[in-house]
Amino acid sequence: MDVSRPYTVVVYIDNTSEGNAAAEYACALCLKFKVKYRLIFLYVVALYRRTGLSLINRQTDQMNADIREDADNAMIRCKQFLSRFESLVTYEWISVKDEGSAGPIMVNFIADSLHSPVDLVVVGKSTNSGIKRLVGGDVSDHLLDNLLCPVMVVKNQFDVSDDGN
Repeated sequence: MDVSRPYTVVVYIDNTSEGNAAAEYACALCLKFKVKYRLIFLYVVALYRRTGLSLINRQTDQMNADIREDADNAMIRCKQFLSRFESLVTYEWISVKDEGSAGPIMVNFIADSLHSPVDLVVVGKSTNSGIKRLVGGDVSDHLLDNLLCPVMVVKNQFDVSDDGN
């Protein structure tokens, strides 16, 4: 690692207990760093793809409007959760809206838009991944399969305490 640049941690956050666990884990991890770090919370708004059919596009546009509204409310709740860490760690908030599933959107954003190397991605592990795979895929699985950097998958319960060593 180039010591002149910060150690960059990107956290996939959403308004779930898994997303909160990933955020809390990343904050606890950054508190332990003895190097300069850059902590980025990435919220992905995954919209339905438009088609070439105007009737379907009208329905898609309405569903996407609902998704955007739900996402705005969820982002407010995520930021409220993160406010407890503001005095402890510095972080950036980035939200990305695109058509498709959250996993591919995040991979593309990290590859194309961050303009700096990512050293670690932190993501929560969902317990109902069978359903998620049917409707768009499990984000943690997609990140593990498609990112070139290390990915830390955090379960809801974790221990970041020092073990005395």
